[in-house]
Amino acid sequence: MLQAPDGVHVIRRGAFEAWLMPLGARLMQVWWLAAPEGPRPLCLGFERPDDYLADRMSMGSVCGRYGNRIQDAQLTIAGRSIRLDSNHPMGHCIHGGAAGFGWRDWTVASHTDTHLTFSLESPAGDQGFPGYCRAHISYQWEDDNVLRWHATATVDEPCPINLIPHPYWNLDGQATIANHRIWIAATQYLPLDERELPLPLADVQGTPFDFQQPCCIPIDAIPSIDGALAVGAPASEKLQNAVAPVATCTAGGLTLTVKTDRPFVHIYAAAGLRPQSFIDPTTHAPLTPQALGVQHQPGAGLCLETEDWPNGPAIGRPEVWYNPERSYQHTTLWQFTTDIKR
Repeated sequence: MLQAPDGVHVIRRGAFEAWLMPLGARLMQVWWLAAPEGPRPLCLGFERPDDYLADRMSMGSVCGRYGNRIQDAQLTIAGRSIRLDSNHPMGHCIHGGAAGFGWRDWTVASHTDTHLTFSLESPAGDQGFPGYCRAHISYQWEDDNVLRWHATATVDEPCPINLIPHPYWNLDGQATIANHRIWIAATQYLPLDERELPLPLADVQGTPFDFQQPCCIPIDAIPSIDGALAVGAPASEKLQNAVAPVATCTAGGLTLTVKTDRPFVHIYAAAGLRPQSFIDPTTHAPLTPQALGVQHQPGAGLCLETEDWPNGPAIGRPEVWYNPERSYQHTTLWQFTTDIKR
């Protein structure tokens, strides 16, 4: 029987268990309880909740108010310019600012054996964003092997919203994700310019982002894998609550299927991941947290972030803006299927 650390909330069903924590409404860990070797961690993380004070990689957190980046940390509303927190090395706002939603202590609004909902209130001007925002993130085991992530948010004046789940998956417990076979339902992706801002959609063929046929990421290609792939029509053009399979990842006798109602999957092969450290607030000594699962190094995990348009507010995407008459909704399902015969 697994024992979650103090301050960590558990939801369980069948052969899977999820550990959740209020800091960042975070998916701390998913355990495959019936793995042949015993309970196997399927995400990258740290052993203790306090260790996440060292995290600079949004490990398992919910990024927002607007995940990914906004050019020059600037919004324009009806001719009025609004300055956001600039926390990207090239002057953009990324993942909602330095004190974005992934750094907040969310409140547990409800909790059962199979379901947990976090809530957060964000005042007007938070990281520069306009209007008061109230957000909810729910995690629920819908079946013995399906974990549903659902985000909602309301605002009292126009504001862009893009809440992103950010777990780093490693399904086989190996040092890197080199043996993970990946499929993504995308024929186009967003190349980046020299300022790490998205260019117009381009064909994936002939690029490292072509996962139309299941394939592995070569070790030498890991530094190249950091981009958004278009997996469907914008949410505004889909049927309400239309959730479709957009990606699979297979390794270690397990397949993760990602289903969502969002138009993009941002794939990141964790090239920037390193062991992280922080200063103990009591002793002022440097501490290096212990990894829960695979040790943190480049290529140790795979992000498949479901999201709306990167830089959407700056490139005039009206569907990323919400107002008192239009609330934000985002659903992602993670389905785990085993191919191990017993």
